[in-house]
Amino acid sequence: MNLASINSMLQLEHAQLTKKVERLRSECNQRPKGSPVIKQRGTQQYIYLVKRVEGKVVTEYIGKRNSWKVTGLTAKIAERRKYEEELKQAEAELARLEKMMKASGVFFVEPNP
Repeated sequence: MNLASINSMLQLEHAQLTKKVERLRSECNQRPKGSPVIKQRGTQQYIYLVKRVEGKVVTEYIGKRNSWKVTGLTAKIAERRKYEEELKQAEAELARLEKMMKASGVFFVEPNP
């Protein structure tokens, strides 16, 4: 395998990882932020979503513990956490690949932050 084909493969891998990172960020942004919290009010349990908005902790009422709205919200939060973990891994892999590319002198265009 010659140097040109290795460079081409590295650039292709970089482009694919960059798209994956963008897709995972988009998936995370489409899901609700925060954590569900159970609060006891008398004999009933209610779910609230606790999250940060502009640096402040905000509590948002969701509904009774076994309602369909709570079930849907907890599923979406679980999805977000799964995507965040995948994103973390993909970003680490992309950073490692960029470091290898810079060290080997492979030319690529760095994205603007």
